Amino acid sequence: MTDLKGKKIVLTGASRGVGYEASKLFLAAGAEIIGTGRDAARLEKTAAELQKLGSFTPFLADFDSPAAPGALSDFVHSQWGSLDMLLNNAAVQTYRADWREEGLELLNEQWRCNVFAQHELIFKLQDLLEKGTQPRVVNVSSGAGSLQALKESPDMPTYRLTKYALGGMTILWAGILKGKVAVNALDPGWLKTDLGGPEAPGEPEDGGQRMWEICSLPWDETGKFWHGNQEIEF
Repeated sequence: MTDLKGKKIVLTGASRGVGYEASKLFLAAGAEIIGTGRDAARLEKTAAELQKLGSFTPFLADFDSPAAPGALSDFVHSQWGSLDMLLNNAAVQTYRADWREEGLELLNEQWRCNVFAQHELIFKLQDLLEKGTQPRVVNVSSGAGSLQALKESPDMPTYRLTKYALGGMTILWAGILKGKVAVNALDPGWLKTDLGGPEAPGEPEDGGQRMWEICSLPWDETGKFWHGNQEIEF
């Protein structure tokens, strides 16, 4: 996949980390991107940088808000008559040792951003995706949310559980949209992003490359979990 001229992409969490690095790659290949961020100043700065590379339209969206997915969907419908890729990258993470330290509220607070926003965006943009060319959905998950990881450690339970649920959602949507839209999940790796922290072994550019790789897979690959172009277990 080297030429994406005219491809229309919605990429959430585009103002930093994996989303920012992936945006650079896709724009350089000719794609048009509507990219979201939750911090207005940061999104404005990022947009100015990315617009030097190609067609990047910023959209301010905080997916903690119930209104955000619908507002983004309405905007995309107003701009485009079809959609080739929906890259659900935005997420939040709070580190706590276990459920007892997290309390009862964190899961309720972060479920919307880490699971339901992605679900609602697929639901509300599926009509545009079905009009796209070999359309794809990529849900950015984490190896920390694999079943094996849940068995190995109880730390940051909300993050792990939401990412595990995102895997299940990916499988179900892949079944619903089979033959129409490819739906897969991505583990970009543990990276030195705002979310991953400074001790992570990988760089944000690695995550951008893995996003590129999963979007370069054969279109009939769907309902699976990938680390770039290497399939892994949910």
